[in-house]
Amino acid sequence: MRIVVRAADARVAREAQTLLAGAGISATALAGPFREAPDGEDIRIHADEDGAEHTGSSVLASLTACRIETAPVVHHHIQSGAIALNGPPRLLATQIDTWTRIAIAEEERSRRAATAHDLGITQPEPLQPRKLRALYIGAPSSMFLALERTLTEKGGLVAAAFTSYSGFDHLHDEPFDAVVLNGANDPSTALSLCSALRRNAALYHLPTLMLAKPGDTATAAAAVDRGASAICSTLTPCDASLGWLFEAVRRERRRRAAEHEMRALRDLMGDPRTGLWLRDPFEAHLARLAKDHHASGRPMSVVALRVTPAIGAREPSPEVWRKGFSEIASLAARLMRDADSGMTIGGDLIALALPAARLTNAKRTAERIASVAECTAFASGDGGAGPLVFEQSVTELQPGESGSALLARALRAIEVESILA
Repeated sequence: MRIVVRAADARVAREAQTLLAGAGISATALAGPFREAPDGEDIRIHADEDGAEHTGSSVLASLTACRIETAPVVHHHIQSGAIALNGPPRLLATQIDTWTRIAIAEEERSRRAATAHDLGITQPEPLQPRKLRALYIGAPSSMFLALERTLTEKGGLVAAAFTSYSGFDHLHDEPFDAVVLNGANDPSTALSLCSALRRNAALYHLPTLMLAKPGDTATAAAAVDRGASAICSTLTPCDASLGWLFEAVRRERRRRAAEHEMRALRDLMGDPRTGLWLRDPFEAHLARLAKDHHASGRPMSVVALRVTPAIGAREPSPEVWRKGFSEIASLAARLMRDADSGMTIGGDLIALALPAARLTNAKRTAERIASVAECTAFASGDGGAGPLVFEQSVTELQPGESGSALLARALRAIEVESILA
């Protein structure tokens, strides 16, 4: 993604650029609101939203909270929120990564809706918003009352669990928008729970606030490293920290809504057995993807995978192969991003379209699918197992290239490779 920092004062733009670089994020700094980014922009950061004067050392203070938005592209509208440019580098990197995912997901949702409309397919129902819910885990503290008051004002609810064990049970049994971990008295347990959330696929993105003792910078830093969205001290007002927590909740709700609608649209145009698309809708959508990516200047890639029995392996029966290939196609659908789309071709080929993905990103996707699937043997009919081999071809959209030409180039590479093998 092309990230551009904009500010009226060039010094502020450069300072924001430096802070982003410290988080491993490359960005272009531009002074003034009207200069065009030379290479285009996908994510735009307004670094002087507070309107403060920027003189000398006060420049950093102005970067506490800055507005971020996804740049408008064809057929889409601007979406905006806030990031903490002066936060820890790991936290800043996570915020930018989340915004990148949102930008890709919301753009792809709009494209899929347009493809479905052109095919005469009824649009699915959007994800219905539920009441805001948060979970507090740990010993009682004033933070619980602050959290309860804030949620009540927003029409939400807060639940409490006094041990990590009962807290984890709550998280598995009920949906929550955020969790607050009291690590003041037992930081190691709270940090362990924070880590456990990131190891759970269903809870990986759950916005988390860590409560720590005053001056306990080690726990605060460790919590951020383990994916916490905000930190608060037990002896300071937590309004700002709660504000960042709920900003993370807003981002996460948007991401979930976009992914829910993307999956629903995929299912309407896809094969329920595999989670991949039917061929005609896929080819129509691939054409739209290529057209939109040419208009926005973003990269996109196509992956082609040919699945064959390993040399010397027992040939499975046609019925067993069909069943096994369907399982591999379903596995590929689960291993790619929700914003990616794919279809099967014949009885041994899988093609994937990856929006906003360069060649290197697409290669990682192909290798991930192949490495997992090659370890997943399927029954060959008599209790044995059939090892598999995956031929991989990855291509990136070239200037002026159509979606069908991009796909043909990926398939042609595999055919040539098969002939030479």
